[in-house]
Amino acid sequence: MSENKYQCGIIRDLIPLYRDGVCGEESRKIVEEHLRGCADCREISECLNDTTIEQTLSRESESVLSKHEQKERRKAVSAGMIVSGILMIPVIVCLICNLAVGHSLDWFFIVLTALLTTASVIVVPLMTRERRLAKTVGCFTASLLLLLLTTCLYSRGDWFFVTAVPVIFGISVIFLPFIINQLPLPPALKSRKALTVVLWDVLWLLLTLLTCCLYASGVWFGVAAVPVVFGLSVVILPFLIFQIPLPGFMANHKGFTVMLWDTLWLYLVIITCGIYGGNGAYWRPAFIITSWCALLPWTIFLTARYLKAHPMIKAGMITIVSGLFMSTMNDFILRVALAESDYSMYGPSLLKADLFDWSDNMLNHNVSFLVLAGSLLIGIALIVSGILLAKRKK
Repeated sequence: MSENKYQCGIIRDLIPLYRDGVCGEESRKIVEEHLRGCADCREISECLNDTTIEQTLSRESESVLSKHEQKERRKAVSAGMIVSGILMIPVIVCLICNLAVGHSLDWFFIVLTALLTTASVIVVPLMTRERRLAKTVGCFTASLLLLLLTTCLYSRGDWFFVTAVPVIFGISVIFLPFIINQLPLPPALKSRKALTVVLWDVLWLLLTLLTCCLYASGVWFGVAAVPVVFGLSVVILPFLIFQIPLPGFMANHKGFTVMLWDTLWLYLVIITCGIYGGNGAYWRPAFIITSWCALLPWTIFLTARYLKAHPMIKAGMITIVSGLFMSTMNDFILRVALAESDYSMYGPSLLKADLFDWSDNMLNHNVSFLVLAGSLLIGIALIVSGILLAKRKK
């Protein structure tokens, strides 16, 4: 029994705090004084300070986890081999039947590739450890393309590419966003994964249109591809513009870049449709109407983005421009675009609207007049409010 004035039980409760350096100064002195006279407590303190215990526990835990992982791995491999063996039974049966009936191998390859497709979604996930989804999707795509090829050759068809390309496109749209993190990418694309997925899908979409056009012996690829790119640009480009490397001016004016790109593709749509239609009377109304329609979003964008004025003033100007656009589109722009010399088919002009006559001939013009008048009143009110608010703020 120790002759110290503190019992060993109390000191042993304080030893962990002492070893971690979190006990008070008085407790530290009591523990040190006791350890100098008590060999048992000193041995316990030294054991707590020995890092070999933690290292041993760490090695033992790693060993247990490794053994468990190897055990699960063996189970997965065994299950994969069993499934492969089961799938080999119909392959052997079909091989024997094909040779016995036709004395040649023809539809046997269709059965074989079909079973390979099945095995790709069952056996591959069991046999792989890293990048499981990417390897499974890759094997499934390859086996499915092989199945299409054998079926096409067996039926003596020429439709392989017109089915294979859409299959790759569909699988890419569904699975690529999930497996992109498992694919080895160059450094330039690792930080632009969303852009990579979109460009890949757009490429295969255009290849789908091209193969369908070639298979049908058509000449409509351009008139289909250009509107597709235009529509995707309008929807997706505002979100992807931040991942696209741009030169100095465009990098500082991303909104302007998006607007310019979309406008360019809008006119390309008009050009391709005109070339495909081959109608000489198409060009004048197409370009006039398109330019007038493009003028509205450009005016709104430039006003909202670059005009240095109070937001209420901007809102008023945009309201007036929008009302002017909507009220003059049917009554004036179409006349100019169609180069009509006889305007009687359009009824009274906008400024001759009769609010007391709401017959079918006057309905559109009365509505246009009200739209123009309402937008002018609201726009002027917003502008005046903006000027007053700006003065008050100053």
